[in-house]
Amino acid sequence: MQTETDNASTQNDGTGGDEKETLGTRSEVEELGACKRRIKASVPAEKVREELDRNYKELSTTVQLPGFRRGRVPRGLLEARYGDEIDGDVKEALLSGSLAEVVEEKELNVIGSPKFDNVEFQRGEDLRYEVELEVRPEFELGEYRGIEASREAVAVTDEDVEERLNSLRRRAAEPVALDPKEAGPDDVYTGKYDMIRDGDTLKTGVEVSFTPSSKVLGPFLVEELPERVAAWDPVAGGPLKLDVAIGANYPDEVLRNANVELEFSLEETKRLHFPDLDDAFAKLAGKENVDELRAEVRKSLDETNQREADRKVESKILETILAQTTMELPEGFIDNLRSRKRLEREYQLAEQSVPAEEIKETLVKEDAAGADELRREMKEFFVLEKIADKEKIFATEEEVNDRMSLMAQVYGVPSASLREDLRKTGRLEQLRLSIRHEKVRAFLRKKAQVSGEGKAGKAGKPGKPE
Repeated sequence: MQTETDNASTQNDGTGGDEKETLGTRSEVEELGACKRRIKASVPAEKVREELDRNYKELSTTVQLPGFRRGRVPRGLLEARYGDEIDGDVKEALLSGSLAEVVEEKELNVIGSPKFDNVEFQRGEDLRYEVELEVRPEFELGEYRGIEASREAVAVTDEDVEERLNSLRRRAAEPVALDPKEAGPDDVYTGKYDMIRDGDTLKTGVEVSFTPSSKVLGPFLVEELPERVAAWDPVAGGPLKLDVAIGANYPDEVLRNANVELEFSLEETKRLHFPDLDDAFAKLAGKENVDELRAEVRKSLDETNQREADRKVESKILETILAQTTMELPEGFIDNLRSRKRLEREYQLAEQSVPAEEIKETLVKEDAAGADELRREMKEFFVLEKIADKEKIFATEEEVNDRMSLMAQVYGVPSASLREDLRKTGRLEQLRLSIRHEKVRAFLRKKAQVSGEGKAGKAGKPGKPE
């Protein structure tokens, strides 16, 4: 363990006229590991007093109490009524500003969310706190231009075309009510479930529709779902009870990775009746006849295969780079990485015009399957970031807006609503990172020595890094 620069003050000493005014934070940084730091810091009592004074002055100009003109309310009365609120606001502002000073002064490349501890905030005294945070690993980046890789695009077969056409028919299928006793693994079960953990009911009456053969019920992957439904009597057997392991991307953070029981009560079953593959169906898809639709499907599949071939080239290049790169990883960064990889996959599926419900099912399955890959992907993340910084590759606002427009179209929601949702959940920055890394991969492919047949696809089309 190492401690660097004890009691280093960031306060302006008055000798540099152009220096910005600071909080005068005194701090020391302790190295807890390759990527973990603990900071012990304090903000002088005088700065705490100044921030309190400023907040009460602003409050006095906005609040109006009976018997007092605006701006004339005594400080003591304001403290009595609003003291706890003001103290909380000032404490949060000082913690944020002070930590930002320390991070800048010590040149810490912080990732993730810092965890504050041992915060001491009293009027007339220094603000003291400790914080643990993770920083990006330091490592040497080897040569990444001119790497050799082979490329091979898979040809589209007639079977591929027919499978896609059947998928289009499935999307246009009409659900028809069905006797539950006749329902099978490919039929649609609709009802509500309760979520129970250790005997306590956590959620009740959650509406859901699912197809047993998909092995996905709502946001949960249930491997034994087809067998459990087949053995269940929905008429006389009561609710379907399932033991479920909640994934790491579940919206309710406190339930992530928990084991719960679902009790599903059936309301109705339906069977999808597919339209015939004829010229009338082709017209619904915007084509004149089946031959024209089949040609369009083949073209779309070929473009998808070309993009996938490019992505495989990029993966080969990155594997070469990763093999020659050694670094220690920050373990606490896994959740952040998992969220970004999920967004990348979500866009790939949306780009292929996969319906929203199928995207959700695919993501649920891949969340469970991809856990073992996270450490390698974390290493890849830092390599891509370092190359992006070195080559000055960024995601533009236009690229972010284009990406959100496509995703909003797939999910049938306004782009503005999607942006707000991404912002509130912290995924907007993940989206920017995702686009940035796609551009880095495209850059590496462009600078590589690629051999093999097949034209270049459009992977990395958000931009054209040079």
